Amino acid sequence: MCTPRLRSVPPAPALLALLALALVARPQTAHAAPALGFRENWSGTTTHGWDGGFGPGIVYTNPGAGGAENDGYLHIASATVANFGTRSVGPEYVGNWLTAGITQVRFWLNDVGAQQNFEIHFAVGNFNDLWQYNLGFIPPLDSWAEFTVDLSDSTQFTHTIALDGLGYLAALQNVAVVHIRHDHPPFMQQPDPISGDLGVDELLLTNGTVGVGIPDGGVERPVALAPPYPNPSRGPVAIVVEGAGPIHVQIVDVLGRVVRRAELPGGASRTQIWTWDGMDQSGRRLAAGNYRVRAFTAAGGGASRPLVRVQ
Repeated sequence: MCTPRLRSVPPAPALLALLALALVARPQTAHAAPALGFRENWSGTTTHGWDGGFGPGIVYTNPGAGGAENDGYLHIASATVANFGTRSVGPEYVGNWLTAGITQVRFWLNDVGAQQNFEIHFAVGNFNDLWQYNLGFIPPLDSWAEFTVDLSDSTQFTHTIALDGLGYLAALQNVAVVHIRHDHPPFMQQPDPISGDLGVDELLLTNGTVGVGIPDGGVERPVALAPPYPNPSRGPVAIVVEGAGPIHVQIVDVLGRVVRRAELPGGASRTQIWTWDGMDQSGRRLAAGNYRVRAFTAAGGGASRPLVRVQ
């Protein structure tokens, strides 16, 4: 069952001004040269400088075994509901990604232990100009799968911190921080609260060719989910998925409740289309508002995308 979204009361204008000043004044990490093909594999027992910064309650460790290549991984755990995520300001990520030719980020995820309904997003930029990938990744249960962030299309990103007035390309030219975080739309500066255990491994900076294919996981691929069409919509919505079934498809409201579900047939990996008619599981028309589509298998994981219903 998804954790309900918790939103704080917006701060007063004076407090917002102070917050903005603090963020602008925050020291930036000295620029390095991010390398095409760099792979963060968390071998050994170190977390390689990945930490929180979103709030208390989350523990970051490396068990020294397990992971995509059984040589350790980043383990993120919270026994209580907390703003769930991790970040790195390490020199491996700091600098001009456009000059380096980085057009994709790939990493492996694992929903460790019990299923937690994670929706993991990647964010990149700096403390004044941060962008989050709209496509959410659903990790497989107690197994590993690789997920890909496509940096080439700015329309697939949400501007979550916009203090310097600059845009997406400027953020990629001046990267100071990357995030991996649990979040539901609408996206804000903080990740969403949830409890659970998440594994992250084999983070690769690539152009879609360099370093791709290592490691050879030999595991089931995550379900691919195309953008719902049309979106926004007041009528039927086409949900296009690709993967080996059976595939679980869910429509989830802003409170985290699954309001409609469907099971698509199993078999070899193939493209399937399910049309959502805007009704809930009982046949009642749902109100206008923000929803999201989730498509996944337990063994391979999958993806989530925002969906808006209008009257």
